[in-house]
Amino acid sequence: MSRFRSRTRAASAVLALTCIAGLASASQFNVGITRILLGADHPVETEVLTNQEARDVSFEVHVTRWKQLADGTWDLQPTDALLVHPLIVRMPKDGQARIRVGTLSPSVATEEAYRVEFRELPDRTPAANGQVRMLTNVSVPVFVQPANAKANLSMTVGGIDTKTLDLAFRNDGTGFAPPAPAKLRILDANNRPLHDGDATTVYVLAGAQAPMHAQVPASVCARAASVELTIGNAKPLVAAIAPGVRRCVR
Repeated sequence: MSRFRSRTRAASAVLALTCIAGLASASQFNVGITRILLGADHPVETEVLTNQEARDVSFEVHVTRWKQLADGTWDLQPTDALLVHPLIVRMPKDGQARIRVGTLSPSVATEEAYRVEFRELPDRTPAANGQVRMLTNVSVPVFVQPANAKANLSMTVGGIDTKTLDLAFRNDGTGFAPPAPAKLRILDANNRPLHDGDATTVYVLAGAQAPMHAQVPASVCARAASVELTIGNAKPLVAAIAPGVRRCVR
């Protein structure tokens, strides 16, 4: 199980004003499945929410179709393509709630991505003295997948300067590539390492592309010739650094 503590965007606007007066608090609960996978052999899943509050908590459920634009920006549009029940979730204090998530079209050639969002509803229970209650908002990804869905990532270098390396990923596979820890290596023209570092990749949906940025020392820019990125035990992704993408003037 994964533990979430999040706040709504509207609440963040007043957070600065409440810091002096007191503390901000948000509802705490566990989400049993943090990434839901559906398909022809598994068209329905049950999500379990566990309330960790000593009070009743209610949520409204919203479903969006999730796509990535050419610049990697998330595009979320309301949809009824997923069946979710119930749409209003009420959890008793220290209790649980079960939500069914399913699709009527489980047979797909290329993966379809959605997000199921749980938005806490306000209640009349007063917050503790000196606290301002923030409404919790949690989003769970849902993927309707073909058989043997698999990501197929490629990588290019968009630019490098004295601070930042700009990478671009494209996923030509039939399944998503999740965020993951990775090892980054920058090499010179003779394949000698100039820099080794850690990185975290981003979501890249099937058929989509997304950018990633990594901090690099100023000294590598002028001599950098290629980049290797190793995600887990996979074969490293390799991309050349063209002279035209260097911006090494400080």
